[in-house]
Amino acid sequence: MRRASCVASVLIALLLSQFASAAMLASQFGRRYGALEIYDAQSKLSFRVNMPRLQEELPPCSSYMVPLFAIALGTGVIKDTDSKIAFDPAKHPGWENWPASWKRDQTFDTALRDSVQWYAQELALRIGAARLQQNMKRLKYGNADISGGLDKFWMSSSLRLSTFQQIDFARNFRDGKLGFNPRVTKVLQEALVIERTPDYTIYGKYGSCPMPDGKYLGWLVGYVERLGKVYYYALNLDGKSLADFAGVRLQIVKGSMQELGFIPAPPPPPPSEPVLVPVPGQVPAPGPAAAPPAGGVAPTDPEAN
Repeated sequence: MRRASCVASVLIALLLSQFASAAMLASQFGRRYGALEIYDAQSKLSFRVNMPRLQEELPPCSSYMVPLFAIALGTGVIKDTDSKIAFDPAKHPGWENWPASWKRDQTFDTALRDSVQWYAQELALRIGAARLQQNMKRLKYGNADISGGLDKFWMSSSLRLSTFQQIDFARNFRDGKLGFNPRVTKVLQEALVIERTPDYTIYGKYGSCPMPDGKYLGWLVGYVERLGKVYYYALNLDGKSLADFAGVRLQIVKGSMQELGFIPAPPPPPPSEPVLVPVPGQVPAPGPAAAPPAGGVAPTDPEAN
């Protein structure tokens, strides 16, 4: 009985800790609507914000480029040493309105970093519908539905997955459980580095796309490695425009990781120099006079010339 009571106490303490952590992490969102899961691979505990949203199946937007590029590398459609695809404006009506980073030749790492949609479309066409569908089902990536068209099925279309499924895929990817050559995982991992410090490395993929209701959906999915430990995360946010979440996704993930103690918080800023406020009517004491150099000529102020 005593042992059962101890186990129950530990479980209750863990649950209370998770609830407290979830409330703490929710404060990172401010007034933004979204969801977050952080999975500690060591303790096997998950820390979650907004459970209903975590269960909702959403389009992956450009976060889908990770499985797409893994399939392209694994099937030999592209190689890490020969992955450049030339940009041809004639193939892409409306290219004038694209970001500047899209309007040039791309390799898999530049296309992955900048979420270059035309490069992803070209890869999907080269892989082909049948082979792509087969691999998507094998990877168990969401509903694996590519019926929305090879040029857009991951952008507010047929392909859907939950935040939980994003975490599952990230774990299987990093652990080498997708059935690809380890070289594929290694090449993609290096392309997914968002931030590398002496203390930790953050790997991840951003994604964003317009939704049918006129809003935008934004993702950041990946994992953090620190001192031999790994922590997985998946974040999504709603916004009226891309600007609503463009600069805050990494901030929320890092702030949450710091709150949980998984990465160190930044050092506090150095104390500012005290400002001396003169008292009215008080004449400041004169400072020591500068000694003239040999020859009796005072030094010249270079700002005065």
